[in-house]
Amino acid sequence: MKKKLVAGLCSTILIFGLAFAQNSTASEAGSSTYSAENADTGTDASADAFTKAEEEFSLMLMNYFKDKNADLVKVTVDFFRQMPLVTEDMQMPLVGFYAEVFKDKKLKEKLLSEIDSLKSRNVSQFFHSVADFDFDSFCKKPDVNPNVNDLFWGAFFASGKTKYLDIIIDVAVNFHGEKEDLVKFLAGDSACWSLASNAQQYKEVREYLEKSRKKGEAVIDYILNTDPDEIRVNTVFFLQEQKKAGVWQ
Repeated sequence: MKKKLVAGLCSTILIFGLAFAQNSTASEAGSSTYSAENADTGTDASADAFTKAEEEFSLMLMNYFKDKNADLVKVTVDFFRQMPLVTEDMQMPLVGFYAEVFKDKKLKEKLLSEIDSLKSRNVSQFFHSVADFDFDSFCKKPDVNPNVNDLFWGAFFASGKTKYLDIIIDVAVNFHGEKEDLVKFLAGDSACWSLASNAQQYKEVREYLEKSRKKGEAVIDYILNTDPDEIRVNTVFFLQEQKKAGVWQ
């Protein structure tokens, strides 16, 4: 089964959404999703075209670090021609991905020019804001937040740079089992879940986790040896126990 953009790239929406149901004061996870059914396409043919563009775009993003696909600009533009908006679900992984890609100035100029030609204000504003984002400065002291994990996954998929895995691993090790701060707990457990999931799909992630055991052997062994679905169940159980104890409402 081909991975979809939202389901494949966003590592934290499911876990964060479960916690949101537990605590109405938690930060919002992106709640808007987009599908061919939402589009004002009018015909089955246009819906099929959107699905094809979405699948090609998702596949390219998830594997760009392996092959630096020369069709990046074309595939990106084709996708946003079919869907002229950037939903909340997509924002963080795409910020990380394109912030890393835009370090190539020629590629940045070409992509921005092509995006602007679509005349979609929403999409153009998004890409120009990414181009202006000081990503390197943000990386020096990133927020501990589930959505920020998605940003670093996007950057990893764009580059293959293990420094982005280091940030996610550190969040997992430092905040798995956090008992006081709900958002930090969610960041830690969603980092565990996303690392476990991507370790199953990418040997590069698994091999790097194995090399990183000194960061926190117990947590990394948990990530490597636990099914992602079980991690999610464990997360929900802990949330429920904390709620019963009156720690998180």
